[in-house]
Amino acid sequence: MKIQRLIFLISLLAVSYSVAAVSDYAAEVVEFSGVFGPSPYNDPNAVLGKPATRCLNNDPMTPQPTFRVKLTEGAYNRDLSGEKVITTLNPGEHIVVKFDHKVADYPGNPFGQDFIVYGNGAFDLQGNQTTSDASNMNQVLLTSPATGIFEAVQVSVSQDGQIWHTFDAGPWADDLYPTQAYRWDRDNAQWTDEEMDFTKPVDPNLGIAAFSGLTGADAMDLYDGSGGGTPFDLKDLASYDELVVDPNSGCRWIQYVRLEGGEGVYALGGEVDAVADVAVCGDPTHPYPAGDITKDCRVDLEDFAILAASWLECTYQCDR
Repeated sequence: MKIQRLIFLISLLAVSYSVAAVSDYAAEVVEFSGVFGPSPYNDPNAVLGKPATRCLNNDPMTPQPTFRVKLTEGAYNRDLSGEKVITTLNPGEHIVVKFDHKVADYPGNPFGQDFIVYGNGAFDLQGNQTTSDASNMNQVLLTSPATGIFEAVQVSVSQDGQIWHTFDAGPWADDLYPTQAYRWDRDNAQWTDEEMDFTKPVDPNLGIAAFSGLTGADAMDLYDGSGGGTPFDLKDLASYDELVVDPNSGCRWIQYVRLEGGEGVYALGGEVDAVADVAVCGDPTHPYPAGDITKDCRVDLEDFAILAASWLECTYQCDR
């Protein structure tokens, strides 16, 4: 009896949730229209998968053959394997992508944001300087007031790919919060190989003024581990209440995202690199770790203590 009870309790620390593996990024281009930009910025499939982290450099003014994507140097050209990394969307052009799962308006998402669209924007530097991987980000200074290469790609979402809900008043993709691919080691003034979190949004309450006159390192600190990108909250949709609630999660959700060159005063277009689902432990597609009895997204001594207490109780009851 005690052995059976022990086996059951230990299984609490080994239990795994039966959830199919999903991608945190848009997985399929289902439809598109446009000629887009000149090669290599003309492939709709370049918006699939995670954002570019390192690219080939075709700028003759910069001797380094490759560069890390950073908030002062946006993605361009191709990645290190030669694949295209961004697609240009001009006014009247669009791309529709699909996730392989429902992107939920999960209440635990950071800052209430549900998905992120990555472009290739960049902050401007004082004195019209440029950066490379050799630049000391502790000393690089953003302009004051802060400015940058920011454009306007309009974003719409859908549950079935037929009925669309548009962020008519923004936010706009390829706008604020340029991609920051890697962590910067401030103490040693060098780049690390640790990637930032592309499924974590920047705090949307940080307007562009918050970055005025900062060093590159200070600006990265405001990202707080996020890889950047424009975050979107489904609740900002005027037609939010029209979204159907998923009976399993109890959340409204979407699965399709349409990216298009803006119209009217926003007829600028821009570039798109990737579309990511905001991920947080415990959400519908990111279950708690196996053995996380306390549901705090960690398996630690506290979980073991609960197991041990249950075992002692079992021993007491079984010995009586």
